[in-house]
Amino acid sequence: MRCPTTPAVPAGITLPRPILFLTDPPRDADEATMDQSNGFGRQVAAELDDTLLSGSEGDRVRVLAHRGSPAPGRPENSAAAVTEALLQGADGVEIDVRLTAEGTLVCSHDPIDRLDAAGRASIATLAEVLAAAQRFSGTRVVVEAKPVAGADLAARTAHALAEVLRTAAGSAAITVSSFDPVLLAAIRAACADLPVRTALLGDKTDSVEDVVRRAAEGGHDEVHLPLVGVRRLPQVVERAHSLGMAVALWTVNRRPALQWVAELGADAVITDDVLTAWSELDRVVLPELIAA
Repeated sequence: MRCPTTPAVPAGITLPRPILFLTDPPRDADEATMDQSNGFGRQVAAELDDTLLSGSEGDRVRVLAHRGSPAPGRPENSAAAVTEALLQGADGVEIDVRLTAEGTLVCSHDPIDRLDAAGRASIATLAEVLAAAQRFSGTRVVVEAKPVAGADLAARTAHALAEVLRTAAGSAAITVSSFDPVLLAAIRAACADLPVRTALLGDKTDSVEDVVRRAAEGGHDEVHLPLVGVRRLPQVVERAHSLGMAVALWTVNRRPALQWVAELGADAVITDDVLTAWSELDRVVLPELIAA
């Protein structure tokens, strides 16, 4: 079941988070993947109550829309895709970010030089996407910084990201994540004076136990792990929590997987199907509540 069409939101108006009561049919598509070309990250400087994965609804798994909610005419990582995901009830979004040769941070999963003319024309800047996200109160934004080649490009990307977040993040709760540990460390240092968290991303071929260890050693606030890896070693979620890190799992689309992740005690899921995730996770009772 889809939400009814929502009228355009006038500029300057901040919308409350939608409350959804949904039952959405299961999807047949396999879980989408995020490989090492999909970097992501977060930084430590925010108080716990203001973080991406905590808040007034801390007893529920957060739903983060993977690249927004794209559709024909609504490209992934666009302001329109982000707006649609939040209208569907997502707690936040995960967007991909790259630095162009001109020094602009744009939201694109693929390298800019691999896009055709239409693809390049549709790319949104990070500032534009952040502006769209702030039209909803309490929005959480995961900025996935794509891996880069070399320390110089890492430093330039980190500096550019800190400047955009300093001027455009507004009230959004920001986490920067990446598969690239060198880039993530540079971002963490550049954003040290900002309420930004960092998260190390684990690839599907990585040992999730090793990713958690490296995230803790790097001083990161969160660790974002592939669902397939956590299925092999579910106790890694408890281990990350014991080290003071929040845990998000990607990419979680199917109802049985959503139920399993919630019962495991993960803090958030990154999903391609906001409506299914919302309807499933909103009715799951977490282990802490059962124990209470």
